[in-house]
Amino acid sequence: MLLVASLLVPALVFAAAAAWDQREVLRENEETITRTTAILHEHARKVFDTVELVIGRVDDHIRGQSPEEIAAPETSAFLERLKEPLEQAVSIWVSDANGTVLAGSQGWDRTMTIAGREWFEAQRGRDAGTYISTTFEGKATKTLSFAVSRRRSTPDGHFAGTIHIALSPEYFARFFREAAPPGQHVASLIRRDGAVLARSPEQTPNLRLGPESPFMRSIATQPDRGDSSGVSSADRRERLYAYRYVAPYPVYVAFGIDRATVAQQWHRNIGIYAAVAGLSAMTLLLVSWLALRRAKAEQDALARLRVESEQRLAAEQRLLQSQKMESIGQLTGGIAHDFNNLLAVIVGNLDLLRKRIHDDDRAKRLLEGAIQGAQRGAALTQRLLAFSRRQDLTPQVVDVPQLVTGMIDLLSRSLGPSIQIATQFPQALPPVKADPNQLELALLNLAVNARDAMPISGTITISARTAEVQDGNEIGLSPGSYVCVSVSDAGLGMDAATLARAVEPFFTTKGVGKGTGLGLSMIHGFAVQSGGTLRLKSEVGKGTTAEVWLPQGEGVGRRSVDEEVPRPDRRACTVLLVEDDPLVMATTAAMLEDLGHTVVEAASGEAALAALRRDDTIDLMVTDHAMPAMTGLELAERIRVDWPALPILLASGHAELPERAGLAIPRLTKPFRRDELEHAIASVVTPTCEPVNVIPFRRP
Repeated sequence: MLLVASLLVPALVFAAAAAWDQREVLRENEETITRTTAILHEHARKVFDTVELVIGRVDDHIRGQSPEEIAAPETSAFLERLKEPLEQAVSIWVSDANGTVLAGSQGWDRTMTIAGREWFEAQRGRDAGTYISTTFEGKATKTLSFAVSRRRSTPDGHFAGTIHIALSPEYFARFFREAAPPGQHVASLIRRDGAVLARSPEQTPNLRLGPESPFMRSIATQPDRGDSSGVSSADRRERLYAYRYVAPYPVYVAFGIDRATVAQQWHRNIGIYAAVAGLSAMTLLLVSWLALRRAKAEQDALARLRVESEQRLAAEQRLLQSQKMESIGQLTGGIAHDFNNLLAVIVGNLDLLRKRIHDDDRAKRLLEGAIQGAQRGAALTQRLLAFSRRQDLTPQVVDVPQLVTGMIDLLSRSLGPSIQIATQFPQALPPVKADPNQLELALLNLAVNARDAMPISGTITISARTAEVQDGNEIGLSPGSYVCVSVSDAGLGMDAATLARAVEPFFTTKGVGKGTGLGLSMIHGFAVQSGGTLRLKSEVGKGTTAEVWLPQGEGVGRRSVDEEVPRPDRRACTVLLVEDDPLVMATTAAMLEDLGHTVVEAASGEAALAALRRDDTIDLMVTDHAMPAMTGLELAERIRVDWPALPILLASGHAELPERAGLAIPRLTKPFRRDELEHAIASVVTPTCEPVNVIPFRRP
């Protein structure tokens, strides 16, 4: 059946195409005929209008003159000037009532008479208006012409002669050839009585169409314009033609194309169609044979294409969501940075105030509460910076139970009241080495995923255990000691196909606008960069467990928050403080002065450079980073050129700083307490305010 169809379909298509093309070829030729007829009509009307104007000018020029005055050489010279620009005119003549030529646009035999000429006799008998004659050969010009004439009358209405212009049929035939499209055609200028005045291609003169010809029958029923077809009485060729009346003159223009030309165009087209149809039939035979073998493969390919299209659409939606989340992250980072500056003022002033309250226990309790609130705000700021990826990502030794306990409030607010949080940690759990803020963000993401898997309510369990990993393990970790931090839920779970793709970037089972598909992939990337991995376990209907494997940290002691840190030796240095925020400037300056330092303040990078040029006693510079005109790192680069030994301390909560070749600056994270500032200064200058360790600036 398929092979039969491969032959039948091209045949049917060929037949339909041939029928359609026949109509199209006929329509295009009819449009060409109509368009060309309109061009010929417009041209003929303008020619006869011009001739009418010229006859009017001649009539105006000789009106009131006697035959002798008209016969003067000046009149003939005037006619010659009129005729010169008229390409369509052969000659212009003025005759008297006897037919004697009085004036002409060229030389003539003075005995010449036009008496007996058709137009002369027509005007002599009555006023025939603008009369157009049949073709004739001029006595003086010896050229085939036809005349456009007007009667001259005496003041009392008697016949006084004619004015006529002899027009060239060759001029019209030449224009017809230029205006007509290529191919067999005929264009004619025909008088109302059937006399052919001009024709292309040219033929014998004095041709006249009989009343039974298709043209004469057509104008009898449609005198203004029309189109038809028929066999020409002039050359017996069948044509499609159209005609138009050149009002108000008693002539028509007609244009026709041979039916043989139309048929030839159609035959040429169907020849091409036939070749295409034959080639198509052979191709279809081959393709049909191959299609029987490849039908299943093509169906599979279509299915894959449909899946890929759906995946691409979903990826575009997730990318849009990711861009929205990136915008939120940028906004969050900006807010957190500004909040850091506020906390720097609050924490610094509270820290200074704590030194000045000694005996008032109630005031101490209130102050400690304010300090703890500010520290919580600082922790929240660090989380916001982690969310926006603007926090300094530094692996540290992290106590997992203590970190989870500290983020319980954040988890409760994020997950909602219908979700319970349970923790299970063994005693003496070793710490892990990871970035604490990134670990917090990873646990928060896993908890949110677990909540989404339990649409109504449920319990999320956060636990941890130690594990010794041997060489050749199934999870691809290097041998060593690890802590496995788990987040478990009792939700819907995932099937094997979903579980296999869960950590792919942009893969998500959530609806459009509800997830980016980047959460698990980011957690996996964090775990791998930290020296561990992410492992997922899930069963449909039984829930999911996400395990973050992290290497154990070195067993270092962990101080409590309230444990006193030994103070460094007292220093009394001259410190250049560079800060664009007045409140932060005032608070930091007060801390430095309380530590015994002399403070030189500068509100911008340029002001700091001016201060260094002005004061050579400056021992240390403490600078913010995010400042207008010149950042802290740019200022440090300038200083390393002229003051390479000057210690520099960069105090900023904005941790996403650009790399500077050959430049390493100690950091102090905002907000900071007085003792943190004291230890930071002690790390870069000695008790005598000499530089501890200056990394020399290396030009790239």
